Amino acid sequence: PALVFLGLTFISYCLWLAACGLLAPFVHNNRLNAAQAQMSDQSSPEAASADSPAAEERSPLAPLSSGGVGGNSTASNVAQDDPEFEVEVAVDERESWGTKIDFLLSIIGFAVDLANVWRFPYLCYKYGGGAFLLPYFLMNIFQAVPLFYMELVLGQVNQHGPIRGIGLAQNLMTYLVAFYYNVIIAWCFLFLFNSFSTTLPMTSATTHFNDGAHEQYRTYYAVARHQFFERGVLAIHESVGLSNLGQPRLLLVICCMIVFTCLYFSLWKGVKTSGKVVYITATMPYILLSILLVNGARLPGASRGIKYFINPDLSKLNSIDPWIEAAIQVFYSTGAGFGVHLSYASYSRPKNNCYRDCLITAAANAAASFLAGFVVFSYLGYMSEITGKPVDQVTAEGPGLVFQVYPIAIGTLPVAPLWSILFFSLLITLGLDSAMGGMECLLTGVGDLIEKPLRRYKNVREIFTVCVIVFAFFMSIFLCTQGGMYIWNLLNNFSAGLSIIVVAFSQAIAVSWFYGLDQFCKDIKDNLGFSPGIFWRLCWKFISPVFILVIIVFNIVILMDSSSFLYFYKYTEYHPELFANRTEGNNYFYFYPTGGKLIGWGICAIQLGMIPALAVYAIVSYKSLAKAITPIRDHRLVDSGHVTRYTIRHWLSLGPMDTFPLDLIHRAWSKRRHGNKSNANASEAEDGDGNHKASESYPMTGSSKVVDEDG
Repeated sequence: PALVFLGLTFISYCLWLAACGLLAPFVHNNRLNAAQAQMSDQSSPEAASADSPAAEERSPLAPLSSGGVGGNSTASNVAQDDPEFEVEVAVDERESWGTKIDFLLSIIGFAVDLANVWRFPYLCYKYGGGAFLLPYFLMNIFQAVPLFYMELVLGQVNQHGPIRGIGLAQNLMTYLVAFYYNVIIAWCFLFLFNSFSTTLPMTSATTHFNDGAHEQYRTYYAVARHQFFERGVLAIHESVGLSNLGQPRLLLVICCMIVFTCLYFSLWKGVKTSGKVVYITATMPYILLSILLVNGARLPGASRGIKYFINPDLSKLNSIDPWIEAAIQVFYSTGAGFGVHLSYASYSRPKNNCYRDCLITAAANAAASFLAGFVVFSYLGYMSEITGKPVDQVTAEGPGLVFQVYPIAIGTLPVAPLWSILFFSLLITLGLDSAMGGMECLLTGVGDLIEKPLRRYKNVREIFTVCVIVFAFFMSIFLCTQGGMYIWNLLNNFSAGLSIIVVAFSQAIAVSWFYGLDQFCKDIKDNLGFSPGIFWRLCWKFISPVFILVIIVFNIVILMDSSSFLYFYKYTEYHPELFANRTEGNNYFYFYPTGGKLIGWGICAIQLGMIPALAVYAIVSYKSLAKAITPIRDHRLVDSGHVTRYTIRHWLSLGPMDTFPLDLIHRAWSKRRHGNKSNANASEAEDGDGNHKASESYPMTGSSKVVDEDG
């Protein structure tokens, strides 16, 4: 029954993606062609001319007709439509992907990251196994995929990266994430190098960090394999907190240098080079996961772990927690809101079918999470078998799962070094393409700003990439110290916590409300050839913002709670140097001082403060709220008194009436309105005696004066 429930849930999600990808374009094209044919019969070439008086005197209530590539219309620029801000990047001069598959693999590589391996399986176990897939897929459908689609369209239509306002917040956020995310990859490299030995140090009880002064620790554990990560790699026992970070760990610094070197040579030439690297980093995880799954499924106890993973317990869905966790998981999993997909899409051809790419990426991301869950829990079941403990006592979340629990299971296998090499190679490939995406967001966003003034200089991209990479490397050295884990945990909690959720919410509101679905849907139609369906419009306008707003409220509640996990680091093991006495079964924590909390709040506030700050600056610069929230190409309408953003229609519109069921509603409403006008005209055409007035009758065919105002 568990497998049936799991299979039906996953198949339903895949069918939804297939229906969106295969049926929607044909439906939209058919309706669009019919509407265009009808309009061509009712309008004359003179009326359609952009230079005609009718076009110049267009009603401010009508949908905006200008747009497309080159329009300063992205959500990141809603508060910045000033000539000083405008980025002039000609489409024909802009670098582009070598092939379409380069772009597709890049966005898949960024979406599928380490969270698919260490967070999704744990959430499935914690919240009802296979039952967690229900909120997971629902949140994917109504929140993550629509925002992902929106971000791809923004980048492809406008042909530049995230800049100013929301874009500036995205650039800073991805750069802060790079400081600690690349350190995770450095840990993976260190574990990988240690795997090239006949005896894995993470499974040995005789390693150097367990000798001498650590005898008290060895009393409680027969072997010291659990301590390899915190004591052997991090040496966190030699630092008491933020006030004493200690010395940098030389091996970690070297591994960090390797990571940033790989990033530089992947990014220095732009998407031409990074688009080729992802052929390895985006595809290798699926190959390695499949190999590890085949090996894990044949281990004793594997079925026990998989049962914990997929066995549905629907009672766990009665609380709000699994729904909030599912919303957060899909949010980070797809990567919407970071600006990376926007940056990648800006290098695509304007006519590229990013709608199809969005659906393929969503399916690949869900499949990777699903596959990783089977892999992880097959090995956890094996570990439960050899230790005699229940699965819930051997599992963990986050770094503890992949750097402590999982290596132990691998270490007991025949030819353990081989499986260890494969596993940490998997983590490295998962991390590198996500790290490349984060760096590319900053390089594209800021690069578009400096490209015009620095265009006359050679190798601008290479020099700028060096500066960005080197500075990030020196900042990451602080996280390679003995107390670097305290900084890592702080950045992990605050650099992309509440800020990424607020940024995505702001982006959704800016596009669907301020910019307006009338113009946004027209941009999509002009570039993709079809208009988005009613499902996407409802998600952009109402459903996704509401979901995100609920997450924001819960995150603020957590932020205000002084006992929240945001304000402490939980040691995974007992360290006698930090705690004088050990009490069996106790947990040990490092609570951040006031200064540490202020640093966390400051990181979050600086990112979020950029959005209102740039909005206020735009209003002050224009001395007009109307111009600040109106695309620059429509400022002439504002000058003439036609402020579409001050009309109810703009704020309530779901876009052009060219998709089901809006087209049916529009036809019914137009038919009824035209019928009423016909009756009124017929009444006016008769005198008091019921005689028809020939002079006021309907004009004959060919009269050029019969032009319906709505037509």
